[in-house]
Amino acid sequence: MTDFLDGVTWFRHSSLRIRRGGVEIHVDPWGLAEKGDADYILLTHPHYDNFSEEDIAKVRGPDTVVVAPTNMRKQLSDVDHLLRPGDLIQLDRIDILAVPAHNREGKFHLAESGWLGYVFSLDDVTYFHAGHTDLLDSMAGICCDVAFLPCCSDYTMGPEEAVEVGERCGASILVPLHWEDNEDGLNEVGRMTELFSGKVEILERKT
Repeated sequence: MTDFLDGVTWFRHSSLRIRRGGVEIHVDPWGLAEKGDADYILLTHPHYDNFSEEDIAKVRGPDTVVVAPTNMRKQLSDVDHLLRPGDLIQLDRIDILAVPAHNREGKFHLAESGWLGYVFSLDDVTYFHAGHTDLLDSMAGICCDVAFLPCCSDYTMGPEEAVEVGERCGASILVPLHWEDNEDGLNEVGRMTELFSGKVEILERKT
């Protein structure tokens, strides 16, 4: 069986690097422990812990493709692709589907902002990075092998909701993100292992 998390590194909050099939993708680079050479950078929204120009510069080269929500146009004058929820782009080595990411209630992640999660495949593995969001009805249409989900922290899903998202998406592996600043976060994500029909993988942060 394929190791779906081969080449996956978690830095903090929603910041991930995936190196697979000769491709390097960074999602929301922040708190990076080292420089890199990204083929693609995917940004979910413009909060400080998701949009760090300093960290983007560490991994962005002349051929790096940057993808972001349309409302980040002002922050990214040289962005390659600005997407809305539902947009699909087909690039040289990857197709990227932009999906909605927002809180159902609350003032920090509004539906009208058009912020994003992403679904993409590398080397026959399909990943869903949910961005910063609650459980949404639209997630029932997502199909993935690995779901990276924000949970057990401020303005994120609780353990039960995150598990429901994983089940809706048919994920074999659920990876909790964003929980590390919650002093009870590890206990909360640990509960998910008892609830999810697949496997819950709690990654160790790269520091």
